[in-house]
Amino acid sequence: MRVESLLELKSAFEDWRSKKRHAREAVPDDLLERARRVIGVHGLGPVARAAKVERSRLIAGRSGRGGRRRANAPSFSRLEIAGPSPGHPPMAEVETPSGMKLRIFTQTEETLNLLSSLCGLGGER
Repeated sequence: MRVESLLELKSAFEDWRSKKRHAREAVPDDLLERARRVIGVHGLGPVARAAKVERSRLIAGRSGRGGRRRANAPSFSRLEIAGPSPGHPPMAEVETPSGMKLRIFTQTEETLNLLSSLCGLGGER
């Protein structure tokens, strides 16, 4: 099966948009499926930009790849809360873009995995 170029895909989406009957008309399933096939060759970002479609719309219906976890992401977390000893600064502090702060006072394998996972997802600051 031939995989079309980004230019062909972009043209197909522009053609569909020019013929829409109303502004909120749903993208045809066959057009979304064409875009999903092209992702394997060109990647999600370039396809989403060419088609001018949200990435989540392109990922949602993909077969065989939905629900994949990152290789280093923990499948569960254990949280033990104990107050820090007075006068001991945190070993690490991570602040998310939303402003939530996580301070870690003890260095264990689990805390290092948690920090690695947070930083790998862009949570460091």
